Amino acid sequence: MQGLYDTAKMTDEEIRMSFVKCFGSREGRIVLSFLKRITMERYLGPDCTSDELRHLEGQRSLIGYIFSLLNNHC
Repeated sequence: MQGLYDTAKMTDEEIRMSFVKCFGSREGRIVLSFLKRITMERYLGPDCTSDELRHLEGQRSLIGYIFSLLNNHC
């Protein structure tokens, strides 16, 4: 992808504020709500495989990390 930044050279605060700006709009909050619904509010049945469970937990971890970066700003 063109236009990607080298985030290793950015401060944590600069990255966090980018997340706040991205998800601070109405559309950003819609996307965040959708991501929360398909990860945090999704439940697998007792017949799920360990791979399916690990995959979902990885998704939940990523969404949880995004929420932690937003830290009540959205």
